[in-house]
Amino acid sequence: MQTAPLRQSDSATRGRRARRAVMAGLAAAALLGAWVAADTGRADDSRSDASPAAHGRVRTEYGTPQPLGDGTVRVYSQRRGSRPLTLGYAFSAAALRNLPKEGDGKLCYDVNGDGRTDRATECVDEVETALDLPKGFRENVGGPFTWAQLTWDPRGHPPESYGIPHFDFHFYIQDEAAVRRIRTGPCAGLMNCDDLKTARKPVPERHMPARYMDMGAVVPQMGNHLMDMDAPEMHGKPFTRTFMYGAYDGRISFYEPMISKEWIEGLANGRAGGCMPVKKPEAWAVSGWYPTEYCMDYSRATRQYTVSMSGFTHREATP
Repeated sequence: MQTAPLRQSDSATRGRRARRAVMAGLAAAALLGAWVAADTGRADDSRSDASPAAHGRVRTEYGTPQPLGDGTVRVYSQRRGSRPLTLGYAFSAAALRNLPKEGDGKLCYDVNGDGRTDRATECVDEVETALDLPKGFRENVGGPFTWAQLTWDPRGHPPESYGIPHFDFHFYIQDEAAVRRIRTGPCAGLMNCDDLKTARKPVPERHMPARYMDMGAVVPQMGNHLMDMDAPEMHGKPFTRTFMYGAYDGRISFYEPMISKEWIEGLANGRAGGCMPVKKPEAWAVSGWYPTEYCMDYSRATRQYTVSMSGFTHREATP
């Protein structure tokens, strides 16, 4: 007499369990979908992640190494198909030893017209190293970044807050040949006066990240530097690391993590590395993959430092 009700109860229990399993499966699928969407880092990307180019194994590739100190530096990238994951500089611990104590004397101008150039007052006090991006990155990812330039500032530069030894890690959007045409001259920063005006041509507000300003820090064969007014060094704190945007002729021309030598060396002595957010504008003048953070790290296994951009998102141009 009780067997039938028991069979009915077992059936109901199995039904409830089946429904719970279905609901759990649906929830898991939804969670996985959300994770995949977050992992793309580009909710506004018009390209579908179903494309084979967005998947596959991660490739780590390197550009041509160049001498730096007692070591070398090169650009590296990580990508999955045509989607960039990381673009950065890799340099050995030895690269921070025996760095030049003064500029290379390549950017000079005879301001007073006496027929010679004074290294102390008529030359830009820095050492520049041009670097190519990895071939796989150039051929599969494309723009907007096309080359890189590392600048070593042995005594820092104006404004006073940046007057300590540091590195400028430039990632250029502007063509290298065009950058090389930014001339020296008698105007501020040893700039050609016409090129100085071009460098300071205002960037449209929609292409300017919030709270970045033109402070007139223009450098020959480099461009203008737009500074973050919220950076700690702008409020009386010591400079350690910051992120600058470059500009020329009314367009964003480069992205630049700028980091003190002392702070980088600290990564090998126990200082925690990690990533910092990159402030973004409302719109972009050039379509391509743009970072949302910049990162710094040190590997004890390889005795190698890295300074990189990551969290890439694809943006469509809206001039």
